[in-house]
Amino acid sequence: PEDPLKTGLLYSRYIFQFSFAATSTTIVSGSLAMRCRFPVYCIYSFYAVIVYAFVAHWVWAKDGWLAQLGVHDFAGSGAVSLLGAMNGLIGVSMLGPRLGRFDDSRPPSDFKPSSPATILFGLFMLWWGWIGFNCGSSFGITEDKWLVATRAGVSTINATAGGGLAALLYTTVTSRGAVVFPHEIANGMLGALVAITATCASVHTYAALIIGFIGSLAALASNELILRCHLDDPVGAVGVHGASALWGLAAVGLFADGELPGIQVANGLFCGGSARLLGVQMLLAVSIIGWSLVTMLPFFYLLGMAFSRRCDFRSVRAGLRVDPRDEVLGLDHVMHSTDPRSRKPTVIQMELEDSESSCKLGL
Repeated sequence: PEDPLKTGLLYSRYIFQFSFAATSTTIVSGSLAMRCRFPVYCIYSFYAVIVYAFVAHWVWAKDGWLAQLGVHDFAGSGAVSLLGAMNGLIGVSMLGPRLGRFDDSRPPSDFKPSSPATILFGLFMLWWGWIGFNCGSSFGITEDKWLVATRAGVSTINATAGGGLAALLYTTVTSRGAVVFPHEIANGMLGALVAITATCASVHTYAALIIGFIGSLAALASNELILRCHLDDPVGAVGVHGASALWGLAAVGLFADGELPGIQVANGLFCGGSARLLGVQMLLAVSIIGWSLVTMLPFFYLLGMAFSRRCDFRSVRAGLRVDPRDEVLGLDHVMHSTDPRSRKPTVIQMELEDSESSCKLGL
C-alpha cells in the first residue's frame, strides 16, 4: 500500500519545485514583452521547465554533481534567477529591440514606465511572496528548521531595506536630486531580494544589509549597461535577476557562516573559510550560463525558423516577433481589444499606414 507520508512529501516537493520552475520561466516574459509572438512564449514556457529541471538537480539533489562539491544556493539565486536572466538575455538578443527603441523614430516617452502605482503594487506583491519563497525553502519548521526559516525571513527583510536605501541613493545621484524614479526603486529592491535568495539561511542578519545594498546597485548599474549596449529589456529583468544573482552566489563564498544552526555550509572567506566555497559558487554560475547558451540559442533559432515564412533560416527574428502593425498598435489592443484611440500616432505607425494605403491604391 502507498505510504501517505511519503506521498505527501513527494507532492509537497513537486508543487514547490513546480513554483520555482514557473518563476524562472516568467522572468523571461518581461524581457520579451511587447513584441514576442504568444505561441513562441507558450512553447518556450514548456521547454524552460525541462531546462530548469537539470539545474535544480545539479544544485539540490543529493547526487547532483554541484551539490556533492558543496555548492550552496538556498532558495535559488542561481538555479531560478540566473537561469531565467540568461534565458531572457538570449531571447532579447534573438528578438531584437522594440520598433523605434534606438533609432529615434518614436519619442522616448513611448518607452517610459506608464504606471508607477502598478509597478509599486507589483513590488509589494513580490516582496511579500519572496519572504515565503525564502522561508519555505527550509521545507518545514520541525527540529532546527524553524531556526533556519526565521533567520531566512529576517535576512530577506534586512536585505530589502539595504537594497531600498541603495536604490534611493542611486536614483537621487543619477537624476542629480531632481526626481526619484519608482521603477528604479522597485528594481533595486528586487535586485536585493535576488541577491539574498542564495544566502538568506547561511549568513548573519546584519550581513544581509550589505548583500542587499550591493545587489541593488548591481541590478541598476547592469540594466544601464544593457541599455547602452542597445539590448531592449523592457522591465530590466536581466539586470535584476542576472547581475544580482551573480553577486548573491559570490556572497555565499564571502559571508556564509557554517556555525549557524540548522544549515550545512562551509565557512566563507569573511568567516575564516578558504576560497574553495567561493570557487564552487562561481562554478555554479558558469555552469548555468553555459547550460543556458547550449539549450536556448538553438531553441530560439529553430523556433524562429519554424514560425517564419517557408521556414526561412534567414528570417528567424521575423518568426519570433509579432507583425509590426500589431506591435505599434499594441498587443493589448490586438489580443485583448483594449481601445488604442487615446494614443497619439507615432512616426512608425503613420509610415505603416501610408505604406498600406499606397498598396491599396496600387502605387
